[in-house]
Amino acid sequence: MQASTSSPSQPGGQSLYAALADWARTDGLVWIYLIKAIAAALLALGIAMKLDLPQPRTAMTTVFIVMQPQSGPVFAKSFYRLCGTLVGLVVMLALIGLFAQQPELFIVSTALWVGLCTAGAARNRNFRSYGFVLAGYTAALIGIPASQHPDGAFMSAMTRVGEISIGILCSGFVSAVVFPQFTGELLRSNVRRRFSSFVDYVSAALAGRVDRSHIEASNARFVADVVGLEANRSMAVFESPDARMRSGRLARLNTEFMTVSTRFHALHQLMNRLRADDSSATVDALEPYFREIAPLFAKAGEPVLTAADATHVSQQLDDYRSALPRRVRATRAELEAQGDARLLDFDTATELFYRFVHEMTEYTATYASLAVDTHSREKWISRYVPKTN
Repeated sequence: MQASTSSPSQPGGQSLYAALADWARTDGLVWIYLIKAIAAALLALGIAMKLDLPQPRTAMTTVFIVMQPQSGPVFAKSFYRLCGTLVGLVVMLALIGLFAQQPELFIVSTALWVGLCTAGAARNRNFRSYGFVLAGYTAALIGIPASQHPDGAFMSAMTRVGEISIGILCSGFVSAVVFPQFTGELLRSNVRRRFSSFVDYVSAALAGRVDRSHIEASNARFVADVVGLEANRSMAVFESPDARMRSGRLARLNTEFMTVSTRFHALHQLMNRLRADDSSATVDALEPYFREIAPLFAKAGEPVLTAADATHVSQQLDDYRSALPRRVRATRAELEAQGDARLLDFDTATELFYRFVHEMTEYTATYASLAVDTHSREKWISRYVPKTN
């Protein structure tokens, strides 16, 4: 009797294939990261020992410090670690040269430098903050022992730079070559997911299908997306020219998303107040406009997800916005003739609605521009810059 073999087309083969695929997406990524980190650490340790550096463990420790699952964070953290180390060593050499014979002044000036770097680290975010930390404690960590032997300070600084550089080069090489994972791919999927989820949220909220708890959860998620997208954008620029060419548009997309989401939240809160105050005439006059928004986010009856198809949505929103003032004036005239509507509330709501449509048009146009390598919307001066309060 011939033994049967399972294949992905058979039930047993399908379950095994699904289990392997799930493992590759979860625990498999962890194992790949561990293997890459250990390989890079051993490589850095071997090179440092081959070069007879005084502290090869510094190169190995650097690998474990800068190693991340994606290549973007590795490159970004390595860049700021190297910059912070170089700045800290230069300051250390300058302070030793100035106060080699005055240990009290050297300690005071080192403390002032560490305080300045601490303030910079508290003011900035992401790996830029890490660079300030490195600049501060490198000057203290290397400078204080070197101040006891000023004649060997320069050699201590050079060996420190060499050991850290070896660790950085090994971690960057292994991260980019061995099963690489790129932040740019995660960034693209996050941008696409945020656009589609925000469109769904707007359509559901304008149709009155969203409860208060869902609104609060959505707003909290949108705030987290803004901060996370900016962090990923700042790291993805170290990976490829493609990410650098779109960096300005991604920053602009974040700014425009914050603007349009805030505007929509204000409009939604106003409509909730009007419904609670039983302003039925005003609400009835506004709701037909709200129901017209959802079809504008579709192309040939299908929801738009990709940046290439968002150009069509942007054009539909722009045409709708151009015709909106004339239609609103006609509706206001009808309400004024009836005499039972709150015209001030109607004017406030229509102004918020017009600004929301305009800002949604800008946000969609920027999202659509990501489909091409270069675009005029890349030139963007004002942008969102996260800072620690």
